[in-house]
Amino acid sequence: MKDSTYDFSHTPAMPVPSSRGDSSSGSDGISFISRLGTSSSSFRPNRPWTSSRASDAISVSSYRTFGPHAENNVVSNEETTPVDVVKLLEKQINSLLEETVFLKQEQKLVDCLDKAKEAVKKEQLMRKYDKSHGELMFSTLVNLASAYEANGMNENALKTYSLVLTKQKGHPFAGRIRISMGNIYYAQHDYPSAIKNYEMALDQLSKDNQALRSKLKWNIGNAFFRSCRLHEAIKNYQDVMDSNPDDQAGFNLLLCHYALGDKGAMRQDLMNLVGIRADGSFKHDFLDQVLSMADEEAEHHKCIRLSAHDQLMLTAARLYVQSKDDYDWICNVLEESHEHVVTHLELEHAIKNLKRKEVTDATELLKELQQKSRAVATTNLSCLSFLAGDSCTASGLADIALEADRYNANAFVNKGNCFFIDGDFASAKELYLAAINVKADCFESIYNLGLLSLSQGNAETALQAFEKLHKLTPNNPEVIYQIADIYDLQGRPKDAIKWFCVLTARIPNDSNTLSRLGQLYLNVNEEPQEALYYYLESFRNYPVEVDVISRIGSQFVKDELYEKSVYFFQQAALIQPNEVTWGLMIASALRCIDEYDSLREYEKLLLRFPDNTECKRNVMTLRQKLSKDAPY
Repeated sequence: MKDSTYDFSHTPAMPVPSSRGDSSSGSDGISFISRLGTSSSSFRPNRPWTSSRASDAISVSSYRTFGPHAENNVVSNEETTPVDVVKLLEKQINSLLEETVFLKQEQKLVDCLDKAKEAVKKEQLMRKYDKSHGELMFSTLVNLASAYEANGMNENALKTYSLVLTKQKGHPFAGRIRISMGNIYYAQHDYPSAIKNYEMALDQLSKDNQALRSKLKWNIGNAFFRSCRLHEAIKNYQDVMDSNPDDQAGFNLLLCHYALGDKGAMRQDLMNLVGIRADGSFKHDFLDQVLSMADEEAEHHKCIRLSAHDQLMLTAARLYVQSKDDYDWICNVLEESHEHVVTHLELEHAIKNLKRKEVTDATELLKELQQKSRAVATTNLSCLSFLAGDSCTASGLADIALEADRYNANAFVNKGNCFFIDGDFASAKELYLAAINVKADCFESIYNLGLLSLSQGNAETALQAFEKLHKLTPNNPEVIYQIADIYDLQGRPKDAIKWFCVLTARIPNDSNTLSRLGQLYLNVNEEPQEALYYYLESFRNYPVEVDVISRIGSQFVKDELYEKSVYFFQQAALIQPNEVTWGLMIASALRCIDEYDSLREYEKLLLRFPDNTECKRNVMTLRQKLSKDAPY
C-alpha cells in the first residue's frame, strides 16, 4: 500500500474542501479560516488530513471584510485622529492578510512570511490606539504561524501558535490551533506530542461536529500506529468506523489487525469495507465518476480498471489471503459487489500457480478468465503457449489479445517473439517497435530488440538497446551481462572487464561471470594473478567446472607451484574418472616434485589404461632413469 494512506502528505489546493468533494468559502471568496491561517494546509507539505477547514468556520460576513489596499505607511498630522489611524491600519492589515493568502497560493513563501510579519507589526501599532480588536490580533498571529509553517520553520510556528493560545484563552477556534500544532508534530515524527494536541483539540470540539471529530480520531489513530501502539490505534479507528464509516479508516484498521495477526478481526474488517460500498456511503466523487466512464469504454475490450475503493479492497484481500481456504472465502464475499477485484485476485492466483510450476491449473484458470478479462488472460495464455514451444497457438492468442486491447504492449511482444522464432526478423522488429510506441519503457521489447540485432550481427545497435535498458534498470544483471558479452565479442577486453566487474558487484557469486573475468585477464596478458584470482573464486562457488579447474592447474604449473596443481588435477580426475588426461597431468606434475611418486602414478594409470602409449613411454623412461640412478 502507499504510505500516503495514513501519512496524508497530499492536501487539496485552495479553497480548502469542507468535506470530500465540495468546498466552502466566505462571501468574498476567501474563507475566514484562510484569513486566520489555520486552514492553509494546501501550502504545507506532509500534513495529516484533519487540518483546519473552511467548512467549520462561521460566515465571513459577521467579521470585518478585507478592505482595499491602503497606503503602506501611517501618515499622522494635526488633522488625523486616533480613530482615523485605527481605520487606516485596519485596512492595511486586512490587505496584508489577503496578500499572504495569495502569495502562499502562488508559492511565494518568503514574500508571504514578510507580509505576515508586517501585518503583526501593524496590528501591534494599532493596539496602541485601540485594544478592542482582539480578533485582528488572533488573525495576524495565526497567519504568521501559518507562514512560518509554510516556510518549514516549524519551531517558530509552534512558538507563535502557543503565543496565540496564551493570549486568546477560550477562543472558539483554539481547537483549530491545536490541530495545526498536532500536524506539525506529526510531520516531525513527534507522535506523542501530536497525539496530545489532537486530543486537546478533540476535547474542545462540539459533539455535534461528528465529521471533524472523525477526522481527528483518524489522525490520532495514525499517530498511534506510527508509534507502534496498535491497540490504541485500533480503538480510534474503530470509533471512526462506528460514527462515520470510511474506507481508509477501515483499511487502516485491517492493517493493525494484520500486524497483530488477528485473522478473525481481519475478516470482520473486510466485511465492513464491503459494507461501505454496499451502503453507498463511500465517496470519491470526481475520481469514481471518471473511472466509471472509463469502465464503460473498457467493457467492450474486457480490460480491468479499478476505482480507489477497489484498489483498497484488492490490497486488503491480498493481505488476508494466506491459504486456499482464505482465497475461496474472499472470492465468495467479493463476488457480487467487487467483480473486478475478484478478477484481479484470480489472475494473481493463476500467476502464483505458474511460479509454483502448476502450469495445468494456471492454464485452466486463465481460460476461465478469458470472458472476464480477455486481454490480460489471453496475453498470459499466449506466453504459456510460446514457452511450451507452440508458436502457432501463441501467435493466434496474441492476435486475440490485441483485438481486445490494441494498446497491449505485452501482446505485441508475444507476437514478435513468434516471428523471431520463425526467423522473420523484420516482422519481429516491427512488432517490438510497436510495443515501444505503446509503452516507451517496455523492458521485454527493448531487450528482445537487442537480441534480434545481435542475431543479425549488428552489435552496435544491440549495444545501444542494452545501454538504454541499463539506464532504465541500472541493477538488472541480465542487461549488464549482455553489454559485457557484446564488448567481449567485439574484442574490447578492457571494456568487457569493466562491465563484468559491475556484474560481479550485483551478483558476486556467479561462477560463469568470474570465469569469464579470468579468461579476459588472461587475454590481456597483463595481470595473470588477477586471472588466477577470479578462476579460484569461480572454483569456490562452483567446484565442478572442469575447464576452470584445468586453467587453475595449468597456471600453478606455470608458476612452478606443482603441489597445488596436483590438487586441482585430482579434483578434475574425480569429476571425470574415465578421462586419462587428468591422470597424465597429475603424474607430470609429480615428476617435477618426486620421480618415484610420478612413476607409481604412471604405473597405476597404466593398469587402468593399458593401451595408452604416452603412459607406457613415461613408465619405461622413468624406470630406466631410476634404475641407473639407484645405488648398488
